[in-house]
Amino acid sequence: MSDARSVSSNGKAAGYVTFNIDGSFRPALFELGRLPTPIYTDGPGKATGVNAGGEVVGWYQQGGSTQAFRWKNQSLTTLPGLGGGSSHAAAINNRSEIVGWSEAAPGVVHAAYFYNGKVHDLGRWGGVNAQATAINENGDIVGFREVVVNGATVRQGVRMVRGRKPVLLRPPKGFDALVPLSINEKGDVAGYLHKAGGLAFETQAFTLIGGDFERLSTDRCCTGFPSSANAINNARQSVGQKFDGNADPRQRARLWTADGQPVALDALPEALASGWYALGEATSINDRGVIVGVGQTDQRNVRAYMLVPKK
Repeated sequence: MSDARSVSSNGKAAGYVTFNIDGSFRPALFELGRLPTPIYTDGPGKATGVNAGGEVVGWYQQGGSTQAFRWKNQSLTTLPGLGGGSSHAAAINNRSEIVGWSEAAPGVVHAAYFYNGKVHDLGRWGGVNAQATAINENGDIVGFREVVVNGATVRQGVRMVRGRKPVLLRPPKGFDALVPLSINEKGDVAGYLHKAGGLAFETQAFTLIGGDFERLSTDRCCTGFPSSANAINNARQSVGQKFDGNADPRQRARLWTADGQPVALDALPEALASGWYALGEATSINDRGVIVGVGQTDQRNVRAYMLVPKK
């Protein structure tokens, strides 16, 4: 199988591929017209980000820990951690700035910024743990902190504009948790909301544009199924998926236009005509409108896909 998790401004994609060997999956770089380029890490791993220069970031397993990495020009470099064990690279911009997280002590996770071979501790943002999830070309960062509320762990969104202190992104009424997954150059944010104590898939996609929250409907009739918005571009188009427990795949790809209107990508006629059974989770979109994700070519074969807008 294959899975694409990120797309660069010039259409390179990163994710992972699986092999029929012990340990199975490895990070990979995808480019149109070429076979995937596996990144041969010491253990199973996934790529989570890629920039226009072809730098790929992600993580791989080492025993009971994970190790953040950067890969460029066929060379793999491990990223330094904060000394506590596991680390994870989540995203990279075109200035080679990387964000993610690192354990400062076993079980104590801090948001982290990696640049020029060094790791910078972003701290826990006032929580018990914190993770950075995305960075834009300006160097603005989003992520979340974890706090305990009435015995339940709640993730609270954080946005840190370059040169300023981190600010909490408070969820709208009716929700306890907010997890940002993407930030564009305008500072707009996309991600998901949920209530404390809810199941992992019981989430609601949102965008935060100019200070205004919008809950994204999955279908034109209503808010509908549980959902997540995984990425937003500078045209304020966002992509993600709805969760349909009765479907296969259960994740069904969605595009939301700048005004929040949903577009069902899972049954896109062009995809079905080219042999796809269904397009699942849409993971990333660039400013050209190129979308990547993972779907099924039949009810068994899982493959990475790329949607390229018609000229």
